[in-house]
Amino acid sequence: MGKNTGPDSRSMESKNRKRNIVRYFLLLFISFVYAYFNGGILPYTLFYFMLALPVISALHMAIVCIFFRMSERIGERTFVKGECATYELILQNTSFLYMPYITIHMQMEGRFILKSLGKVHMSLAPFSRREFKYRMPLYFRGRYDIGVNYIEIQDLLGLVGIRLNPFEKKSILVKPRIIELSNKDISEARLSEGEASSGYLETGNDEIKDIREYVYGDSLRKIHWKLTSKLAKTMVKDTMNELDNDVMMILNLNKSGPMNEETLIKEDCVIEEMVSTLYYLLMRSIPVKLCFFREKPYTFRASSLNEFEVLYQILSEIKFTEEDDFENIYHHFTDTEKNSKLIYVYTVNLDGRLVDTSLKIKNRGFDIELNYVDIAGIDQDDVQAKNDLADILMKNNIKGYLLTPRIVEIAEEGAETDFSGEPADAVPGPGAKSRKGVKAYETQV
Repeated sequence: MGKNTGPDSRSMESKNRKRNIVRYFLLLFISFVYAYFNGGILPYTLFYFMLALPVISALHMAIVCIFFRMSERIGERTFVKGECATYELILQNTSFLYMPYITIHMQMEGRFILKSLGKVHMSLAPFSRREFKYRMPLYFRGRYDIGVNYIEIQDLLGLVGIRLNPFEKKSILVKPRIIELSNKDISEARLSEGEASSGYLETGNDEIKDIREYVYGDSLRKIHWKLTSKLAKTMVKDTMNELDNDVMMILNLNKSGPMNEETLIKEDCVIEEMVSTLYYLLMRSIPVKLCFFREKPYTFRASSLNEFEVLYQILSEIKFTEEDDFENIYHHFTDTEKNSKLIYVYTVNLDGRLVDTSLKIKNRGFDIELNYVDIAGIDQDDVQAKNDLADILMKNNIKGYLLTPRIVEIAEEGAETDFSGEPADAVPGPGAKSRKGVKAYETQV
């Protein structure tokens, strides 16, 4: 039993299968020649046995496939980055026949989370059962397919195989962390406006667009007291407020680099800063608009904390896969979205074109804040170039925040088990340590 992954493994399996077919027909031909020229019981018995071998092999494979059992277990389906998922795979051979050739193909995304979840070759004795338990540290946000993709069982001769698919494809959702932004620079005027906006809802001078049951996060000042007393349950008003001045948060979903751990760390840093700012603003009743382009422009508005979960879910699953001109997208949202003069831009890479576009939009009367991880064309250690860019932004009254990713720390609670049945060391993430907890990232001006 062993592990193999990648294109080389598939090529080798195809070659082995072709070799097995060539070997079988060569032996069949030799037995035929032996029986034809020599005759007798032994030569013909050998020839007929070679003819019967594929039938016996196919019958064996049919029986073991019928009596083969597989089950998968996942404790939870939703996690926050820095937590651990558990995955359990149980394989059973309930027949009296030996199962020599079993190949387990795991989901590609699951292999990314836990590298020991690869393609596996194994065998099962009659009436045997194998259990494999995994503890998967979750270092990156997103939705991941995990578990078995399909299982291939080959016949005794290695000529053909049958593919068995699981009844259900398993997936987990890893949400970004919400970092406390105790020093977030929001103007006092903006904070006062948010509170005033919430208080303005009870004056009755604006249009009521909906009346619904109270949910956690709603302001008590939005309660519809008359309807609450009649229905004996708390009801609140959703209104179209004339004083609303939304904060527009524009996310750049263009590819930021090759698909590897370093790129995902940077993308997660941007998303976590965005999620944390959303939470910070909605906690203070400041309405926001989440804007991004994914094949077409999307805008999602939220004005209270009870609407945060929708945006949180979107940002948990969103991927940086676009290849569009972000500067045109930037102009599109600033031209079409109303009641938004304060703009937060979130991008992994900041380049000269994005800075020029921000300067043009700034001259149209917008307040702009740029959040970024890398500066295109500047080395990570080039402090002088970073300071020069900061000076340019400050002189034009544009706030720039350089986001610095930090390590995700996950506690080690025992060891995982690989397909060999032997204990394996916990698969380390990027810079993982054994101490429990998670580290946030720093925000620098």
